[in-house]
Amino acid sequence: MLDLIKSTFHRFFAPKQDDWHLLFEQAPCGVALVDAPTGTVRSVNGHFAQLMGCSPASLRQAPWSTLARSVLRPGETQAAEFLTQQPLEKGSRIHQLLRSDGVQVFAEISVMATLPDPHGKTVCVLMAKDVSEQLLAEEKLRVSEQRLRLLTDSARDVVWTMSPLGEITYVSPAIEQLRGYTPEEAMKHTIDETLTPDSQAVSLQYFVDVAAALQQGLPPPEFRNELEYWRKDGSRFWTEVLAFPVMGANGSLVEILGVSRDISQRRLYEDSLHQARERAEKANAAKTEFLAHISHEIRTPMSAMLSLTDLVLATPLDDQQRVLLNKSKSAGRLLLGIINDILDLSKLEHGKLELAHLPFDLRDVLQQVSDLVGQACASKGLHYLVEWAPEVHPHRLGDAQRLAQVLLNLVGNAIKFTERGHVRVSVRHAFSAAEHAHLRFEVQDTGMGLAPQLQAKVFEGFVQGDDAYTRAQGGTGLGLSICKRLAQQMGGDVGVESQVGVGSTFWFTVRLPLSHAGDDQKRDAQGLQAADQVQGLRVLLAEDNLSMRGILQQLLELAGAQVAVAENGLVAIQMLGEVRCDLVLMDIQMPVMGGLEAARRIRQNPAFHDVPIVALTAGGFNEDRDLCLEAGMNDYLMKPFEYKDLIEVLQRNAPSQRAQR
Repeated sequence: MLDLIKSTFHRFFAPKQDDWHLLFEQAPCGVALVDAPTGTVRSVNGHFAQLMGCSPASLRQAPWSTLARSVLRPGETQAAEFLTQQPLEKGSRIHQLLRSDGVQVFAEISVMATLPDPHGKTVCVLMAKDVSEQLLAEEKLRVSEQRLRLLTDSARDVVWTMSPLGEITYVSPAIEQLRGYTPEEAMKHTIDETLTPDSQAVSLQYFVDVAAALQQGLPPPEFRNELEYWRKDGSRFWTEVLAFPVMGANGSLVEILGVSRDISQRRLYEDSLHQARERAEKANAAKTEFLAHISHEIRTPMSAMLSLTDLVLATPLDDQQRVLLNKSKSAGRLLLGIINDILDLSKLEHGKLELAHLPFDLRDVLQQVSDLVGQACASKGLHYLVEWAPEVHPHRLGDAQRLAQVLLNLVGNAIKFTERGHVRVSVRHAFSAAEHAHLRFEVQDTGMGLAPQLQAKVFEGFVQGDDAYTRAQGGTGLGLSICKRLAQQMGGDVGVESQVGVGSTFWFTVRLPLSHAGDDQKRDAQGLQAADQVQGLRVLLAEDNLSMRGILQQLLELAGAQVAVAENGLVAIQMLGEVRCDLVLMDIQMPVMGGLEAARRIRQNPAFHDVPIVALTAGGFNEDRDLCLEAGMNDYLMKPFEYKDLIEVLQRNAPSQRAQR
């Protein structure tokens, strides 16, 4: 193109002035004619004048040096005099043009030709092309590349690029600190020299996924995973790797840009957390095992104490003896309550406390609580009141025993910390009469009250008041924590409103669906009809503890049962084939052969397939019941128990009652 323009100027310069001026003005770029010896501008076309921001006439006779200044190129230390370069036809230079309005324009100036004028003087034909935007874009690109290079070179994370063929094309200097190799060394490594075998498989699968996506015309996926790298010293470390496909304008994969971050410390922390969790789980298991063991060790003598008290109370006594024995029994129940609190808390923490879902009458629960706390209120001169909202239906479905436990705990605390005034229990709907399943119970007292800081944590485990009076009242500090967990498990919550010196109102909500009154009446009628079923019942008692065995035998005979005794499970199996029995009462933990193994062997004999087996257990956990049922037992009796509990379990499993079911 340049040669064509040169030949055209040679052709039309001298002979045809009209043609020359026409070509000069219609040139597609800026053109200037400069006198070579003097460096002054002879003439410019319209494009050049527009580039300079003035008229063509104003540029005539202007020195070229005042219009343009040569710009240094990379590697040059001094700008050359453009018009004195020889040969002038070679190359082009970037000049900074000084417009009349003060704006600086960058232009690429090329010498198209040097021609003699009619007077024999040499004239340079210069072509000017505005490259300001191009230079600005190149400068931005250069700055961007420099910025990116500085970021990648100084980053602590390793930045790398990879070709579509899997060849590493760039690795940032951070690789040396991470792996011990220089970037040049790392770029030469194969994948097996970089990643451990398991991480190699993960990385190669990503390339398979990228290839599959490209074949289907889909955007290739990004990569986010943890990979294990080799160090120069042979050690291994974990990294978090992010990789992003870089696509070209035509949709082809240009390269993969990735970042690798050392997460060794994080992995160590996660491993320590995992180990800590395992230790905590082992500690919890050990705690559960300890509680089960201590439960058995405590419950067995407790059962003997309460049962002996029941036996003595069944004999002729004077009034003073009966009062003392009843107080002894109350103290035993109190101790049993503390044991149960500890076990209940452990069950609740492990989510292993199961609630009953049976019909009951709320009035019976409230009367039971009243009977238990009535004497304590009377001894302190407190008024005990129960307020029942008339719209509350009494017949409900749920766990009456656990409901009574929560109420008794709250009422007991209210009595304990109230010296004068009253304790009031109220029952109403939690939300509205239409939402009849949720009930709200409130226990309000006129006692010492709670400080605000104690109200915030009173439902936490092992929390008690700080003053001497509170400590003097005793307790484990578990009751309110258990109340909260039980209420939440029954679909509700707990709370407290209190003012120091005025009193407190503890409340809890529970979900207790309605039941039919006939369900309670039918259940009560069945209990009354079963009262005589223990009379003449032939019971085989297997118990290794001599004292407990004697007490149980006396209690069974007191109820009218016929009793045969065995000191362990093996003897019980032998006796079962020798004596007739209607029911087996089997302790779980016995020497020689325990109750579970004995039950399994009994069930293997078709002749004893239907003989009811009731377990005696002191473990206190649902697992004990499940193990009993899995071994083939029909029911279980938890130690320590009261006389009525023994009678009820015998009634439930008497052959006549089982036949009705």
